[in-house]
Amino acid sequence: MSDALPDPKNLTYEQALEELEAIVHRAEAGELPLEEAMAEHARGEALLHRCRTLLDGAEQQLRTFDQAADQALDEPSA
Repeated sequence: MSDALPDPKNLTYEQALEELEAIVHRAEAGELPLEEAMAEHARGEALLHRCRTLLDGAEQQLRTFDQAADQALDEPSA
């Protein structure tokens, strides 16, 4: 794993998920020495946090849109 990897906070959901899937694949294949596996685990945790944060934000936006749509439907037309 290189020190030149981008900060997970700067990745899109798709980028973070793709990298996380690659880490899981390497871990399942057992192709990493323990030290690298531990570093990849830490990176995976950061990527997972990024994915969850982005999904939570998208969910909140959808709730806001739904609430606005419900309010618009509830308002009497002039």
